[in-house]
Amino acid sequence: MRGKTERRCDRLLFFIHPAENNLVATTIELKSGRAPESDVIEKSENSLNFIAQIVPVSMRAQIVYIPVLFQGRGIKWTNPKGAKQLKVAFQGKRLQILTGRCGRPHNLARALFG
Repeated sequence: MRGKTERRCDRLLFFIHPAENNLVATTIELKSGRAPESDVIEKSENSLNFIAQIVPVSMRAQIVYIPVLFQGRGIKWTNPKGAKQLKVAFQGKRLQILTGRCGRPHNLARALFG
């Protein structure tokens, strides 16, 4: 169940990957200004855990999880001198949060498929 203070990403997207034929679950966080690193990580973790709860147990092992951030004016880093990569802990793994700029054509396709 969702707690009163649990924050999640703005959108969840589920699709079948066209080339690999597996289920992809994507969390999408939208930030018009600067995106605070800690907020993005918290919302992504909460959203990934939510997806894992609603997906049937028999499908969980085959899902590819992809967190995505679209931001308008950069990322506000907790440690400005540290590594400039957003990563989220999920199911014992460290997933890279893919990033893109708001308002650019084909943003989602570019983030997901390169």
